[in-house]
Amino acid sequence: MLLLRIIRKEVLHNVLSFRFAVTYALLFILVVVSMFLMGSQHRTKVDEYIRAEGQLNTKLDEITNTPDANEQFQKVIQADLPGARAPRPLSVLARGLEGSLPTQVSSRNRFVTRSSDDRLGRNVLFDVFQTPDFAYVVNIVLSLLALLFVFDSICGEKERGTLKVLLSNSVPRDTVLLGKWVGGYLSISAPFAVAVVGGFVYLSLSGAMQLQPDDVIRFAAISLISLLYIAVFFSLGLFISTATHRGSTALLLSLLVWIVWILVVPNLAPITARLVAPVPSRQVIDAEQQAIDREAQLLQESIRKRKVYGDQEESERIQQDAERKRRKLDQFYNDRMTRQVSFSQGLARLSPSASYLFAVTRLAGTGPILFDRFRDAHDRFQEAQNDWRDDLFRSGNVEFTRTGPQVKDKDWFDPDSIPRFQMYSEATRAAIDAAMFDILLLVVFAVLFFMLSFAFFLRYDVT
Repeated sequence: MLLLRIIRKEVLHNVLSFRFAVTYALLFILVVVSMFLMGSQHRTKVDEYIRAEGQLNTKLDEITNTPDANEQFQKVIQADLPGARAPRPLSVLARGLEGSLPTQVSSRNRFVTRSSDDRLGRNVLFDVFQTPDFAYVVNIVLSLLALLFVFDSICGEKERGTLKVLLSNSVPRDTVLLGKWVGGYLSISAPFAVAVVGGFVYLSLSGAMQLQPDDVIRFAAISLISLLYIAVFFSLGLFISTATHRGSTALLLSLLVWIVWILVVPNLAPITARLVAPVPSRQVIDAEQQAIDREAQLLQESIRKRKVYGDQEESERIQQDAERKRRKLDQFYNDRMTRQVSFSQGLARLSPSASYLFAVTRLAGTGPILFDRFRDAHDRFQEAQNDWRDDLFRSGNVEFTRTGPQVKDKDWFDPDSIPRFQMYSEATRAAIDAAMFDILLLVVFAVLFFMLSFAFFLRYDVT
């Protein structure tokens, strides 16, 4: 079959070239090394999470073993029982927001804390020179390699005179173009697939991450999306090759398009969204909420001084009204921020780079969904902690005297009743459905560029 012969010729030409050897070595080294380094970091974060849970259990054991019930109650009221956030396993592939969110949540107030790894005692160069993850390698390095691999596939053969000889044999141009695309894509995707399998084997055997069945499915899905992303830039490079007649021109145009799509558009989108859909700072919202609280306190203080019948109901009404205003401000801030983020994502999706990152971070569970889940888990944890502490005072088991609280039931403390910090992961099916829009965008980009390549090649001057 003529198509298979062209594919075989293209594959042999690429495999025997020096460019293929460099690409194969570079891909294997970058992919495997990134998984090795990210796996090591993930193992460190897991150890920190286990250590934080162990410190909490030690503190609970200390409180449990306190013989005096009154002293035990004082320790419970004064103690900070923080919640630890478990790291996401697939952050090894796509870091996303994993390194930006706090690792611990305080139970005493609404502030969050970080582990010692995020504060003093850490080599600050780790933040200056961050380890490139798998998504970074694919997004930055592999997209450039795909362009450099194919930018002279058509115009280069024209300069060498081989394209004219090939088409003089009455070979259909669509067959030539399809054969070059398939053969070239196999030449770059095969080394990438080998590198991914090598990285997966290392992660599995080294114990760097404990992969559950759902994680394996997500790993495979991220790898397939990466192959689709390679196809987008390979089709783009083929289109540039059919739109130019000199290899030097095609190279410069490929680099220009790569810079605009990879570096300019994704970074320009948040700036544009901030200008078009501005959001007041969190400090402004907090200041307004504090003003509402001060106003409520002044009104309640004046009511207490009057000492009139029915003042208790009015005081509760003032407190409820203040809480309603606080929630309204929070809702306003969240709505405006959601609008800005959505607008920013829409602009960023003009680049396939953004669609790729949105898709893989959604599947890895480290994208914007991680922030939403963390915020929900943080609010639940704070509310549960406050309710638990309020129940201690309302249970009737504690009597307050001049010497301090007196506990009636000596066996009142149950460490299992203390609320724990829990983040719920998104189901794999739901994550795939949510990422499907960006996946389809990548398919549209790949098909569009190939169709443009076909349209240009039909009228391509080979002389």
